[in-house]
Amino acid sequence: MNFDATPERAIPPAVPGGAAWTIEPWSGGLRPRLREVWQYRRLAFFFARKSLSKLYARTRLGWLWLFIRPLFPLLVKTMIFGGVLAVSSDGVPYFLFLVTASTAWELFASAVMWGTRSLELNRSLLRQIYVPRLIMPLAMMTPAFLTFVIYLSVLAAAMVWFGIRDGRVYLNAGPDLLYAVIAVVQAVLLAFGIALWTSVPAMAARDVRFTLSYVVGFWVFLTPVMYPLSSVPPEWRTWILLNPMAPIVEAFKFGVLGIGTIHPWQLGVSAAVILATIASGFLFFIRAEADAADRS
Repeated sequence: MNFDATPERAIPPAVPGGAAWTIEPWSGGLRPRLREVWQYRRLAFFFARKSLSKLYARTRLGWLWLFIRPLFPLLVKTMIFGGVLAVSSDGVPYFLFLVTASTAWELFASAVMWGTRSLELNRSLLRQIYVPRLIMPLAMMTPAFLTFVIYLSVLAAAMVWFGIRDGRVYLNAGPDLLYAVIAVVQAVLLAFGIALWTSVPAMAARDVRFTLSYVVGFWVFLTPVMYPLSSVPPEWRTWILLNPMAPIVEAFKFGVLGIGTIHPWQLGVSAAVILATIASGFLFFIRAEADAADRS
């Protein structure tokens, strides 16, 4: 018998007189699910630590990969796009431009991939004990948050370096910095919404993870990460902004460096897409996750 229930619901108390019990799958709505997630909130820290332990297991360089992985692609992209192709960077050094945009993008991309693999990486545990699976997509995104902190460290170092070299303060320390905070929140929420859609089918087929890696690899070219939005022809700019990650990356660059322009309606469009993704993803997740571990 396959059912999704907490231990209290799965094992009812004895019934005097030998009356029969009928045990059915529990189908609570949003509020009961969130209440249950809160009851099991300590498990989120367990899965977070578990995801961090998987980062660079069985490697010789260990935690050095945390800095090698972001720095090497940044240097290569800077040489190709900033040097060979001489891509515009809105009046700031190209490396600084690229690090700022990549900080927001990598938070999203890494969170999507880790959230997608959240149930797959804990398949054996799900078969043994009851765990509210809604906890896992967000808890397993912890490596993405660590990656974000590392990119922020690289960004801070780059600001100091170029600030000393150019005698200029590149950090936009005014109230516009709030745009960067909004961008970070929206990037995480969008990744979470996508993970609600992808984490369950990813348990049954690795094709989901492989396909998603190609989609994200193509998606970055439709997002102003390696080029400024100002370099996009006007007739294409509106289409680029329909990509929910484009306003998010632009808002982060505007908030941190004060470059480019951002309008509230752009973030509003992203917020609407995020809300729709999370709402529909939640409905899909609670319908599909009940017997996902048994089918995989």
